[in-house]
Amino acid sequence: MRLSRCEHGCRQPRRTAVARILSTIVLLVALNESVGTADDSPLYSETFEGHAVGESILTAEQWRGFEGFRGDQKPAAIVKDSVGVEGSKALAITHPEPFRTNNWGVRTRLTSPIGDGVVWVQGQFKLPTELKSSLFFDMRGEKTNHIIARVAATPYKAKGSETEELRWHSVFNVPHWRLYTRTPKTDKWHTVTARIDYQTGTYACWADAQVLGDDLPLTSRQPLAHLYIGTVGTPDDPSLVDNLTVSRTPPQGFSDPDLLPKPDDDLIFRFAATGDPQLGFTSVGTDKARFAHATDQINRSGAELSLMLGDMIHFNDDLDAYVTMQELVKRFDKPYHYVRGNHEKPELFRKYFYRELHYSVVHKGLRFVIIDAEGNHVGMSDDQLDWIESEFQLAEKAGEDIVIALHVSPWQKNERGTGKYNQIGKGRDRLRELMKKHKVLLSLSGHYHRALWHGHEEETHYFTLGGTALVKGGGVAWCAFDVYPDRVVMHQKPLFFEYEKAGIERIHTANGWLNYTDMKAKHPYTQQGPLTIKRHRPAL
Repeated sequence: MRLSRCEHGCRQPRRTAVARILSTIVLLVALNESVGTADDSPLYSETFEGHAVGESILTAEQWRGFEGFRGDQKPAAIVKDSVGVEGSKALAITHPEPFRTNNWGVRTRLTSPIGDGVVWVQGQFKLPTELKSSLFFDMRGEKTNHIIARVAATPYKAKGSETEELRWHSVFNVPHWRLYTRTPKTDKWHTVTARIDYQTGTYACWADAQVLGDDLPLTSRQPLAHLYIGTVGTPDDPSLVDNLTVSRTPPQGFSDPDLLPKPDDDLIFRFAATGDPQLGFTSVGTDKARFAHATDQINRSGAELSLMLGDMIHFNDDLDAYVTMQELVKRFDKPYHYVRGNHEKPELFRKYFYRELHYSVVHKGLRFVIIDAEGNHVGMSDDQLDWIESEFQLAEKAGEDIVIALHVSPWQKNERGTGKYNQIGKGRDRLRELMKKHKVLLSLSGHYHRALWHGHEEETHYFTLGGTALVKGGGVAWCAFDVYPDRVVMHQKPLFFEYEKAGIERIHTANGWLNYTDMKAKHPYTQQGPLTIKRHRPAL
């Protein structure tokens, strides 16, 4: 047999051209079929059609449930006919009395755990007419008490209302966090969908077509091994389950959320800004987790620098909080800059955060002037204002647009700006004169703990940002500012939802979804959707 050499120098039998072509065709067909199967077929599917009518699902190989149930009679999980989504089989879960469905339910084990890439999970549920217990649909790890992601629904009546609704919520990082969304309670099937992204450590979820969260942190990054279902009805009014699927591709009608804005081709750079992280305002653990999630989002956004607009900590002498903040900011991929707030002592700010209380940073045609202004009429010194004037002059000479960053805003024509606690005091008027003379483009502040507010006075656009600590009347955690040669475009990023697009009608708040029209009627300076700002000194 004649031998030929391969490209690596190995010796192999010489095949005829026909044989090589035929083997290549066979290989391509096989690969095409295997790829199609891997992409299109569910990793797990349960329609209950393969089970006998009247069968207890707990006798099936992959199913378990109700271990250690407290009570004389164990709940039943029985396959029934003609009650499914399409009039086919479904699982009916019943018990004479309601119980804690987050503690006792049924679960099915996946053939192989999944711990990489993106995984889509979906289930369909028809709840009892008299719903007395919550529905829990959990994605859990190998250890069945380790929740990776959760979607839950509870019967709910608003105060003073006789109408029963479903209040959906999700659970993540800190167990007592809830993100509430109310929907009408119906006797129809509900479709619950979740998208788990192991690369970013986040998940999105929906109840029917209603988004419950676009960017929620996973409670655990354990590989997905179990689906847990906690629900119950009575024998005459059962809770039904059908069509459980796990797949790599989105179910029909669902797609990946656009978590961050896609910039135009002429983008120069993007920077990020967030209001008060304020560790300890809610609790150190909660505030830490929220800020950490925001830093991860900012990294994913491609922001080239980030501004923290004051009040990094809540108690000004809590040294542990200063140290914790020092560690948290190491999560940033790119440079970050502190602004002192009224909750940081000047000497501790210098020790733990930055050596100066006011300083400047120049980046690609923008001069960021960091100003120490804590409000409550503490005021600003003449030396500080002289320094600010010199920075403005340098920017004007260099053809740079100016962005000032300070904790308390010099913008006072809003309902919170009228209070002494929210005013700079001495030196504010001179600052405003300098801002007008040198055409300051943006003024960025925190302090309010409200939804993003915007005002435009003289030469400057004023923004007060909500931050990652407790925020009233809105859930925007940080903002992306896209700098172009002739403009700056501001985008809002809620902590747990995709960025706000033009034309949206509602924003998610601590109490659920709030209509923008109603919120703007109460607070007309609440900013909605993206905002484009013309630059004073366009880039050449």
